[in-house]
Amino acid sequence: MIRLVHAFSAVTALGFLCACASSFAGPQFTTAPSITPNPNVRAPLVALLDFRAPETARTIVSLNDGNRQWEIEFDGAPQDEPFPIIGMRAGRRLEMQLTVYDVDDNASVWDGDLFFDAPPLPIDRYSMPEFDVRVADQDRMEPGITVLSVRRALNIRPQDRSPAQQAFVESYGLLLALDSEGEVVWFHQSDDRIAGIDRLSNGNLLYHMASFTAVEMDWLGNLVRSWTPENKPEGIPRYEDSIPIKGIQTLHHQPHEVGEGNFLSFSANWRVIENWYTNEFDPEPRKDQKVMGDTIIEFDKQGNILWEWNAFDYLDTDMIGYEAFNPYWVTRRFPDTWDWTHGNGVAYDPRDDSVIASFKLLDAVIKVDRESGEIKWIFGDHHGWKGELKEKLLTPIGEDFRWPWHQHNPRWTHAGTLLVFNNNRGQAKPFDGRPHAPFNETWSYSIEYDIDEEAMTVSQVWVSEPAIQSDSCNSMAMSESHRLPQTDNILEINALCLDSATPNVTWNIWDRSKRYLSEIPHGGRVREFTRTAPAETVFDVSFKDPHDVINWQVYGGFRMPGFYEATSVH
Repeated sequence: MIRLVHAFSAVTALGFLCACASSFAGPQFTTAPSITPNPNVRAPLVALLDFRAPETARTIVSLNDGNRQWEIEFDGAPQDEPFPIIGMRAGRRLEMQLTVYDVDDNASVWDGDLFFDAPPLPIDRYSMPEFDVRVADQDRMEPGITVLSVRRALNIRPQDRSPAQQAFVESYGLLLALDSEGEVVWFHQSDDRIAGIDRLSNGNLLYHMASFTAVEMDWLGNLVRSWTPENKPEGIPRYEDSIPIKGIQTLHHQPHEVGEGNFLSFSANWRVIENWYTNEFDPEPRKDQKVMGDTIIEFDKQGNILWEWNAFDYLDTDMIGYEAFNPYWVTRRFPDTWDWTHGNGVAYDPRDDSVIASFKLLDAVIKVDRESGEIKWIFGDHHGWKGELKEKLLTPIGEDFRWPWHQHNPRWTHAGTLLVFNNNRGQAKPFDGRPHAPFNETWSYSIEYDIDEEAMTVSQVWVSEPAIQSDSCNSMAMSESHRLPQTDNILEINALCLDSATPNVTWNIWDRSKRYLSEIPHGGRVREFTRTAPAETVFDVSFKDPHDVINWQVYGGFRMPGFYEATSVH
């Protein structure tokens, strides 16, 4: 077991214990301690501590970087593998004091110098985003480390990208960890675009790649295992020794661990739908179309599918949403294939062995009973639902009720409420007679709901930004929110922070008369709010290229107590 004895804090170096004197009442060092760089250069802010001291029951490493002091406690002494030292800031000299204890708590202190020079952050503007820490009110923040999935894009419509531009977008992913002051304390750069991320119960990271591969990785940046759809399209790279998941074409969006060792995910697979739509604005022109629909799957570490729920079998393909004819799947190697459900967040509810799933293009969150596969309820705007599905709709109650639109990543909170990131796109459905909400009147926010499943009602209990502000974000895609366990603060991740004041903007990707969303220079934004009315911002970090050449996007992330603390399974 590894424990962080003292959390990160901004303190001076005065009073740091000197390691010059030694006590040999405890275990004896049989080899001198050494501290070496992580051999995996993709995670450079990690060092490896190695030594031998037989009969050691526990080790405490005291660290000082000139501004902070903290301690890490390890069980025993290194055996087959060195101890990982994680959590250092870039470009600083890290001095260490090493103390080992036997089972009777007798201590020995290594009296030699022990230090590590952490490498600086990359200065390549294409590799490391510039970001601005606007607020870091540590007294009111949830303690811990913020881990983010960062990607890059260009000011161009997806269908207009050249092959080189497409490769630029697809061949880069960044995992970034910030401490409570907004300083980088760990990062990992990938050659593949990273989407959703989560932390496993064993402490490792789990994330999805644009190549439809799910990856488990340790904090040294080493791949533990990966899973790849058996039938993913040609041209998508395959990881060597990746475990195949049979019969599926994709894995996508947000992974989640269920119990220990199983995973919930989306797999989109296409079917030909006869007499389907050809656009989002006129329901009459029809033809047979290749259409992507989502299957929720649970799979184990061996790649076996343990449970699945196919939207084609339960939902109405005659109901579509805006962006159905965006080239989302076309740019992912599925030519002439359109989008129907676009699942973008799935979570398990252990209270009644059910699953909730967000279907972006249906503007709905749906709860499914795992045993029967039956839909328990549908939460979303009521327009367009028919027949038995209409009977599953939750009824809104209360004043100033707001539906989620093109929402992302619904999560049950520890209080039993449902927290949703409301991208708030458009606020209408195709063919329903309602106009799109103007871009300059739209902003994205976190919103929390209370659902009474017996009464089949839903009420709104909290919203991060009830009204548009001068610095509000219009996040057209991705993003997520978390209600944090200690403070009840809300961590909100705006993947794309577009300025709503931008004039002459269209929601329609094929409309050439105005600027489309992806053509507007933007960055990502991470905020932590107090769960009050009104909410107060206690953490605010903005990712933005000052030259508006690259659009930095923060796909999602999470807050964890530290690198060494245990975590819980969602």
